[in-house]
Amino acid sequence: VSYNILADTYAQTEFSRTVLYPYCAPYALELDYRQNLLKKELAGYSADLVCLQEVDKSVFVDSLAPALDAFGLEGLFKIKEKQHEGLATFYRRDKFSLLSQHDIAFSEALLSDPLHKELVLQSTSDPSRKICVANTHLYWHPKGGNIRLIQIAVALSHIKHIACDLYPGIPVIFCGDFNSTPSSGTYSFISSGGIGNFSTWIGSIYFEHVSFIVYSHWQ
Repeated sequence: VSYNILADTYAQTEFSRTVLYPYCAPYALELDYRQNLLKKELAGYSADLVCLQEVDKSVFVDSLAPALDAFGLEGLFKIKEKQHEGLATFYRRDKFSLLSQHDIAFSEALLSDPLHKELVLQSTSDPSRKICVANTHLYWHPKGGNIRLIQIAVALSHIKHIACDLYPGIPVIFCGDFNSTPSSGTYSFISSGGIGNFSTWIGSIYFEHVSFIVYSHWQ
């Protein structure tokens, strides 16, 4: 399951209420109303892996993590720099154990090698079966195609490093809110490795995050 759950910090702005979601009743954008529905929705999927974007830190700590923990899901959270929301990734404890975690801030990735900032845990089961789960949220602006291309190139480079160097041959699941359509350069780059003649190099620079999580898996 992959889901952008709309951070409360964005849902409560005048722009959100009048431009983005004018069709929503005010109560439907309230955090208490939405998070109760989210917990029921996510628990109902009975998913083994859940990747969420735009997760308020308080929602993760006080609401989602405890609720999904009761359904056997372990959660990891990465907040964005200078913001109150970020990425949350959950995995089912009876099927996976955490081996390592790689949190990448795109802005840092262009200036240094953040792959040395790792958390590596020993597997509690057969280490021969592993999976890499990546969760990301690309730049949102409609004219930010150039930024999304840079972000996805950085993300795929790190995924390649994990799948080819750190854990050769490991299968990869790449989830997230890519803010892209099949006609975009970002989609083309993910699916084919090239961008063709897409007019995406217009805009300003803004960086968000990607989280990589490697699991040991058993059934």
